Amino acid sequence: MFGTKYGCGACGAIFKDREDLLKHAQDLHDKKTTYLCITCDESFENESSFRMHMARDHRI
Repeated sequence: MFGTKYGCGACGAIFKDREDLLKHAQDLHDKKTTYLCITCDESFENESSFRMHMARDHRI
């Protein structure tokens, strides 16, 4: 998608590519992302946080 920016939820860094964001999170924050929201590209380490996000932010 043209003009889409990807922000790091941990430190606020902004990236133009999703892959750069995921590499940044893995390298800098040493997190293993297991759940990625396909609606807004936010990532979560556990299922309960992901489900709460989906219910609260996307009403799914």
